[in-house]
Amino acid sequence: MSCSGEDGGIGPQGESGENGYHCWDTNTNRSNDPEEDTNDDGEWNNLDCIGMDGLNGENGINCWDLDADFMNDPEEDTNEDGKWDVTDCQGADGNADVQKIILDLNDADIFFSTLELAVPQLTSEILQEYVLLFHFEYVSIGGSSYFSIPGGLAQWDRSYNVAFAPGFVYIIVSNFDGSDTDPGWLGEWDFLHITLIKISALEDKGQTAKIQKALMEADIVIEDHKALSSYCGKE
Repeated sequence: MSCSGEDGGIGPQGESGENGYHCWDTNTNRSNDPEEDTNDDGEWNNLDCIGMDGLNGENGINCWDLDADFMNDPEEDTNEDGKWDVTDCQGADGNADVQKIILDLNDADIFFSTLELAVPQLTSEILQEYVLLFHFEYVSIGGSSYFSIPGGLAQWDRSYNVAFAPGFVYIIVSNFDGSDTDPGWLGEWDFLHITLIKISALEDKGQTAKIQKALMEADIVIEDHKALSSYCGKE
């Protein structure tokens, strides 16, 4: 005695369902009523299903309208030319004589006493046109600390020097008195800052104040710039 029989034959096809409604047949009476010809072209088709345009949105705020009051206030004419236009939205020119590169030391390759960092911005042309300053940065909860390279820290028994070539910077570490040239790298530092100062600007006495201001904004102390100027013979 079997609990399952053979499959039965295919049953007869069911009756077809009713046709759907056209999208323009809003009262579903299957008739083309006059009010359903919404574009009044004498035809009932998909064009009658297109809705009306929505309301226009509010006008946006002009870039110079700093207080968003839709008024041209005197202080918003930043270039004082009597006009309120996109030229009032342009910021001040940056200082091309001082540039900054920040490198994450987690990206460095360590070879014995040397850290190698790829810096594609340091092209041969840049190295010929700019003087470079190097600083380590240590980031803590209370803020950042900076350390100028070359330099040493007796409490860590470490001394750091720097070398560079097109596309690369090398940080060389030794112990503080220089007797051990492979003491091992200590990972206290988080970032390497490279400040580039254009040599031609150092030769221009009128640029000195601007350079010093840019250095301070880049967290570089003025004493470093004065020492650099003296070293390069640029008072």
